[in-house]
Amino acid sequence: MITSYSCYLREGCKKYNKDNFECDKEDVFCIKLFKVDKLYQNSLLSEKQRIKIPLYPDANGTDLETFKLLKSIEEHIIPFVNNGKNLFIHSTITGNGKTSWSIRMIQQYILSTWVEKDVESCPAMFVNVPRFLLSLKDSITNQSDYIDHIKKNILNSDLVVWDEVGVRTLSDYDHEHLLNIINTRLDEGKSNIYTSNLPAEELREKVGNRLYSRIVNVSTNIELFGADKRTLYK
Repeated sequence: MITSYSCYLREGCKKYNKDNFECDKEDVFCIKLFKVDKLYQNSLLSEKQRIKIPLYPDANGTDLETFKLLKSIEEHIIPFVNNGKNLFIHSTITGNGKTSWSIRMIQQYILSTWVEKDVESCPAMFVNVPRFLLSLKDSITNQSDYIDHIKKNILNSDLVVWDEVGVRTLSDYDHEHLLNIINTRLDEGKSNIYTSNLPAEELREKVGNRLYSRIVNVSTNIELFGADKRTLYK
């Protein structure tokens, strides 16, 4: 069981920042840490992805206004989700914050709603699209807990991140599965965040017009131009 010695929520924690709070001195059980970690696990965030990392625009100001916009969405994530809003975050430059920002949206939503959520629920989900599609095909002949979990929760999750959309051209099988899930979520007013390393027109070629329309045309379009920052976050 996760306890305060392995807590990654200490920064900004009101309890931890109080004078003489017990988890500052000894290893204790924390209901918030327990529930948040369970909800992160249900969201398919890895242990590394559960740790919030700082995100900064380039020193020359590239993406400054875009980062301000994303920060504002993060701070108002509950109305964003409640209103069924969608984001399309893309850049031809790798490692400049697309996935990291999408993960922060999941983190913030769970941190903002953990009190009211059951530990068995899945209010948000992170789906790496290439892994999902490969696992989906493999699950035809081999049982996959990963695919079973997604199938059970994907339509009911309040927020789903679709990471690395358009990495490869979709087969008819891939296209129909993604289109059905995304279309159903949109019809039910569920929020989605898509990330891609492709410019819009190349994405259209990879995923087809119908799926492209549902990803791009109903989303706030955010393009990042900053440099690769992955080495800063290691």
